[in-house]
Amino acid sequence: MTQGKKALLYSGVNQLAYGRHSGEDPRRNALKTIQRAALLCPDDPGVWAALMAACHTEATACVLSGSAPRRQGLEGMLMSRVSEKVKGVEDQEKPQAQALQSWVLQQAVTSLKQAGQRSEAEALCTQVLSVTPEDPAVFLLLRQVQCEVLLLSGAGTTLPSSVLDQLSSAVLANHSSVSAWHWLAEVYRAQGLLVQALSSLLRLALLALRPCMAGVPGCEWKDLVSEATTEALKLGPSPVARLLLALLQFALKMGARETRRLLERIVYPSGPGCPETVVSVARWYLLRHLHAKDDLELMDTLLDQARTVKDKRLLELHKRLCP
Repeated sequence: MTQGKKALLYSGVNQLAYGRHSGEDPRRNALKTIQRAALLCPDDPGVWAALMAACHTEATACVLSGSAPRRQGLEGMLMSRVSEKVKGVEDQEKPQAQALQSWVLQQAVTSLKQAGQRSEAEALCTQVLSVTPEDPAVFLLLRQVQCEVLLLSGAGTTLPSSVLDQLSSAVLANHSSVSAWHWLAEVYRAQGLLVQALSSLLRLALLALRPCMAGVPGCEWKDLVSEATTEALKLGPSPVARLLLALLQFALKMGARETRRLLERIVYPSGPGCPETVVSVARWYLLRHLHAKDDLELMDTLLDQARTVKDKRLLELHKRLCP
């Protein structure tokens, strides 16, 4: 693809990002631009994926405006076109091609569900599984569609325990998926299963905390940790949620007074204590904070507690920090 053709595709994607659809401007919109890119670059799978996104944008705009969608039933054709084009990519581009196929399937299922065609969405997932039966992401997508079908049927809103077990197993098979844990927590909460919802929210917060601790830039991970832990604390007192909030503060502002306050509330609780595993982690990070602040008095107090409870891990950390 030449630079000029790439520029045309990127222009269409930018119009998509801005939500520019034909309802706003019939002549200059994302769909028109990406259609021109598809004519010029018919062998680029990214173009067909972008075209699917543009069609979905058009359909969403019609739903929001109350008008009938003008383009429906294109999901299968566009998915097939992407699958056909990714076969010719070079080996070093295979991971990106697989990610693109996964996104296209999710987009197609989303579009079908939005159009009320959940049986078609289920059939599409089943069709993909017949080709790649070991794909956990597709299996999870199928379970999500089946769950929605069941909830919208005349069977009521209570899901059998066997179905909930299947949903949980599907999410566990995709344990690194933030959206999967978020979705499972919402299902459990809707079912009134607050303990299970709490567990899912904590897994979600932990996943989102990892990039924060690694210093990945951006606010989305920080906001996700805050949202998940806040929702978890609404369900009941959770020492783990409090710890995750404290670790988030540590990652954002290691030397701040608020960091010390949040960690000390766990290490030196005024009410019922936290599990020792939670307190031990809080001690570890509190010691790092106090060492960075060179607060010898508070460090001595923390070390006294560590000796009392025989927290050898913390004492070893202190030796490494203060040889």
